[in-house]
Amino acid sequence: MRRPSATANTELWLGILSILFALNLWAEDRIELRSGIALAGKVVSITEDTLTVEISAGQRKLTRKYPLSRVKAVTVDGQRRSFEAAKKNPSNATRKEDSSETNSSPVTATGLIDRSPEEIKSLIAQQGRTAPAWYKNTSLDFPETLDLTWPDSEPPTWNYTRHLDHYIWDIINSSKSRYGNGVRLMHHLLQVNKDRSPTLAKIMNELGRMYFEFFDDYARAAFWWQNAKVTENPRFTRTDSPARLAECYWRLGNRDLAITALRAAKLTYGVIKLWGDLGETDHALELAKRALEQGLEPSEVYVLAGDAVRSAKRYEEAVDFYQKALEIEVKGPDRDQIDRNHRRASGTIELIELFDKLDFKEVADGEYADKSYGYAGNVYLETKVRDGRLLGVEITSLSDKQYFHAVDATIKKIIKQQSVQGIDAISGATVTSEAVVRATAKAMAQGTQ
Repeated sequence: MRRPSATANTELWLGILSILFALNLWAEDRIELRSGIALAGKVVSITEDTLTVEISAGQRKLTRKYPLSRVKAVTVDGQRRSFEAAKKNPSNATRKEDSSETNSSPVTATGLIDRSPEEIKSLIAQQGRTAPAWYKNTSLDFPETLDLTWPDSEPPTWNYTRHLDHYIWDIINSSKSRYGNGVRLMHHLLQVNKDRSPTLAKIMNELGRMYFEFFDDYARAAFWWQNAKVTENPRFTRTDSPARLAECYWRLGNRDLAITALRAAKLTYGVIKLWGDLGETDHALELAKRALEQGLEPSEVYVLAGDAVRSAKRYEEAVDFYQKALEIEVKGPDRDQIDRNHRRASGTIELIELFDKLDFKEVADGEYADKSYGYAGNVYLETKVRDGRLLGVEITSLSDKQYFHAVDATIKKIIKQQSVQGIDAISGATVTSEAVVRATAKAMAQGTQ
């Protein structure tokens, strides 16, 4: 008797599911993603490349679609079906690629791939010279009025149809569906400005940011930051690009390489943050002290120092640093930054007070909603808890239109870790990322009362 092929088995399974969908004869289903996240909801449909799920959030029904390549298994009507890992072929540019999947090096206790410096250099060179899988299906779409020479001069008025900085901020950063278009536009600009060296470096630096923030594509981000020479070019050495390049080395799998790069970087807020994220708490505090001596904005420095010791679970010290940030008067040219740091500090003190009593396993089943102030306004969200596990976090309102990548990444971390402790903020969007952590903690705390 001939054994059915894998394709035939898949088609049979999809056929069975189709009947269940049509008759609506299933209990609540379980969806297991390859990231480790498990969701409860209703499987609406499964195609050859997409899973559609309906999830309850309070009184609302939310529909979510997942590429089948991200789905490990589904359980429908008591029957569990696992899916083989698909070859990487993202259907659109909003899906983040994990560069680490290209190498089979062992995973360390931190969950990062362990690679040698030679492996990392090879990976960066290899992937940096190639386009992501989604690139060929991404259109080159921008206003004809846009000035593609990207001059450094400050525009007299805000106009996203004319000025590239404004277009990136208003159109690219504020819409996940446009992330891929932004990368495609930057590659187009490389051709347009091939004879303008300063502009080329600016474009390469922006490509590094986009691959880093939008797609967690650390290999390609590092490739473009290396080509922009962010550790040498004076226009970038005082930005956070060198620290982010060091973070790429760490995320790609070599802590020592990251530390070497970090030691060579000039002192910035991002440098302090990364030392704290690496667990080098005392060194982060030394740099914070030096930053104050060099005249960096003190409320920002105190918050970063607080974050560093909070990551080390030195909570009393953390509160002291946050209190120092709150003592800085909101005035002068940095008043907006100081005001945001006040909100961050007070919100994080509240978060620390929740730590002792917040155990996700003790949260009663239900849906809980709360908010916390982010970069431009409150982040509102709802959480769903069942059997002592956080199953999902849904953003219901978000004023921080520039930082969708941070929201998604932070939620993923919280659900995977089943805790708000030890969640490091997303580089480039620290304020928004922390707001998600705080709002989640406040929402979950309602289930322990």
